[in-house]
Amino acid sequence: MRERLRRTLGGAGRTLIVVGLLILGFVAYQLWGTGLVTARDQHKLKNEFAAELAHAGAPSSSSAPSTSAPSTTVTTVPKSTSTSTPPTTAASSPVVGSSRAPAVADGAVVGIIHLPWSSYAIVQGTTRDDLEKGPGHYPATVYPGQLGNAAIAGHRTTYLHPFYDADSLHIGSEIRIDMLWGHYTYRVTKEPYAVSPSDVDVVATHDPAHATLTLTTCNPKYSARQRLVVQATLVAAKSEKPKPFVKPKPPAGQQLASDGPAPDTTDASLKDGLSGDTASRTPTLVWGVLLLLVGALWWWGYRHWRHPFTWFGGLVPFLPVLFAFYVYLERVLPAGF
Repeated sequence: MRERLRRTLGGAGRTLIVVGLLILGFVAYQLWGTGLVTARDQHKLKNEFAAELAHAGAPSSSSAPSTSAPSTTVTTVPKSTSTSTPPTTAASSPVVGSSRAPAVADGAVVGIIHLPWSSYAIVQGTTRDDLEKGPGHYPATVYPGQLGNAAIAGHRTTYLHPFYDADSLHIGSEIRIDMLWGHYTYRVTKEPYAVSPSDVDVVATHDPAHATLTLTTCNPKYSARQRLVVQATLVAAKSEKPKPFVKPKPPAGQQLASDGPAPDTTDASLKDGLSGDTASRTPTLVWGVLLLLVGALWWWGYRHWRHPFTWFGGLVPFLPVLFAFYVYLERVLPAGF
């Protein structure tokens, strides 16, 4: 009886140790594994942006105006061939005077955002896949440097956590964004604050005569319960050989950036991009079952043939299955978790 109890307790203890190691492995994957994936994508996107800059003949980021003193020289974007008249800016508003958005494919590089702690390539779109590459531009909002409110979302604790220190930004902090048609410096005008994930109003354009910037990320850290919002106003702009804007064809159910965001589209972007992916539940379950089967076979084989080759032989198929399980499990959980 005592021997049976001892074996039962010993088996339960080993099971708990294995479960604990798997949990620690998942945490490590979230904090560092996802960052490796994003770092690879960021390197590729930055190279693509540099190539586009060279092709467009635009100035490199090294020639951008200093953020210490706002530039007073502003070059406006050439008028579109459309008969519509772009909005004008006040004399004191250093902004590209066009509301027409260039056509940028979903997931493609939009520009480079320079934050006090690092720089990141911005992708077009805020879907789960887009934000895994880096900060994403809300398609239903204007682009940085245009009149209106340009909105960008980003992860806070996973996938290289580009907005991890967003709460450290304060009134007066400067954010510089490099686009193909110019360089723009924004200054934070309000202390970061939290809102509900469904609060679409934070990315809406309230003053179409001025250029503003809104950053959104998960709040608090390791949770997607709220959205942390950082708002800034354009204070300096410099455009050299700006790339002409082309009015894109709006996707089904979505308006152009110059016409303001479509409420339903923007609401989905706010909630879905930084929330769990329900479509990954089934793959997570399938890979979880497969992981249990591989693990059970590994354990059975090692019990019958206690040899190092048996241990390493079971480790070879176990690790790829474990990695796939972690990938889908992370996608099911809130992105800021």
